[in-house]
Amino acid sequence: MIARGRGVVVNVSTAAASAGLPGAPVYGATKAALESLTRSWAAAFGHHGVRVNAVAPGPTRTDAALDILGDGVDELGSKTALGRAASAREIAEAIVFSASSRASYLTGATLAVDGGYSLK
Repeated sequence: MIARGRGVVVNVSTAAASAGLPGAPVYGATKAALESLTRSWAAAFGHHGVRVNAVAPGPTRTDAALDILGDGVDELGSKTALGRAASAREIAEAIVFSASSRASYLTGATLAVDGGYSLK
């Protein structure tokens, strides 16, 4: 990316990095570190034309989440401002946007795609 003078990195974090998730302190802490790394890489590589952002999903109905949390996914989703869990497609759309030219002036940001979960 540096040699080409352009590129985009999109890291996937979680709402648990900032809001906290009982029972998953290490998970939240590692994702918080990833968000810090995102900002550091944005500062380090921006002048080379490389943008670095993160997307932080909230409760999302995926097979993996359902395997781990079961109905807890929908319970967490009910606590968001939108009152529901996200679909995987909704999260993917935010990642695609972050990587696209439509976000050409976005770098060092963590985009909360959490239905308002982080508002609490």
